[in-house]
Amino acid sequence: MVDSLKLQSEMAADFLEKEWKPILEQAREIISHRASEIDEVILCGCGDSHHAARNLEMAIGGWTERRVRSAPAMEASRYLVPAIRPTAAKTLVIGISASGEVARTLEAIELAAAMGAFTLGITGAAESKLARTAQMFLSLSTPAMSVGPGLINYLASLLMGFSLTTVLTPAPRQKELERCLEQIPDVLRDWHREQIELGEEAARGYSGGAVIFLGTGPAYGSALFSAAKLIEAAGVQAWGQDVEEWAHLEYFCEPSSMTTWLLSSKGRSLGRESEVEAAARTIGRQFYLSTWEGGKGWSPFAREALAPLGLWIGPVAFASRLAFMMDEVPFRGFGGGRSHVEGGGASLIRSSARITPEDVSQYSSKG
Repeated sequence: MVDSLKLQSEMAADFLEKEWKPILEQAREIISHRASEIDEVILCGCGDSHHAARNLEMAIGGWTERRVRSAPAMEASRYLVPAIRPTAAKTLVIGISASGEVARTLEAIELAAAMGAFTLGITGAAESKLARTAQMFLSLSTPAMSVGPGLINYLASLLMGFSLTTVLTPAPRQKELERCLEQIPDVLRDWHREQIELGEEAARGYSGGAVIFLGTGPAYGSALFSAAKLIEAAGVQAWGQDVEEWAHLEYFCEPSSMTTWLLSSKGRSLGRESEVEAAARTIGRQFYLSTWEGGKGWSPFAREALAPLGLWIGPVAFASRLAFMMDEVPFRGFGGGRSHVEGGGASLIRSSARITPEDVSQYSSKG
């Protein structure tokens, strides 16, 4: 069976290099004329798209100097969006979905539009419901791949998000961001080999049990994404956790040898990351560390904000290699009553009933 995850990892740098300038031009065409009207941004999605939203929060907020919040699509649609009514005319709600068909993300965009907010879809399908429903959309098609965990779609969502960030960034800092993003493919190529080796080392050293990935800020989205790839590829119980929260919770987990992987961009949480690493090693965790250095001459902010474009490499190699060693089939072959139909079968990812503004109003404090 073709190792789709490994193949996507190998093609990632070339994909980002090829698609960056076209998607930046697309972003300029659709959002430039609205930039001065936007004070606040809400990002949402489900699964990998939610992880991408988490990844983008710091970059958009820091470079564009706007208020930004990311959330899972259901939290956004049913809790965040209803609260924007007083500022809706200055709010941009972004729904991220590779397929453009996910019910909860569509729901968030529909409710935001009803509130009077600007809406924008980030999708891999220009003819999708999301593209038709949102006021504006960015679309980047990706190469057809065999069934398996998604990586290129996730990177495409990040690339579209960073193109939007570039357009919304004031001119003096826009050049810095563009320069860094143009360097990303070469930075990834340089970093790829050592991270692949680390991932394969982790697979060889895996002795069973749950795996936890740690990160804070943008790296928290990378931790969530890393856990998702391990679940999808190898069926291993895994999750992402905030670095500080690990010290309050998973620090106490058994077994002591639990595989723990810290994703770091040497950013604002570096001091606490060092303490957590020392604690994890002291109690006997099987510990791995990916430290993203970014590109030459990058500011500390740029290094941290753009880290999600590289922090996936080691964990993806781990997931890919472990799945091979365990002779696992992606998504467990959709066994146990599950199905790939409409993105999940019985889970109703796409056909779930969507709520309306009237439904939301029932739960208003004034209702």
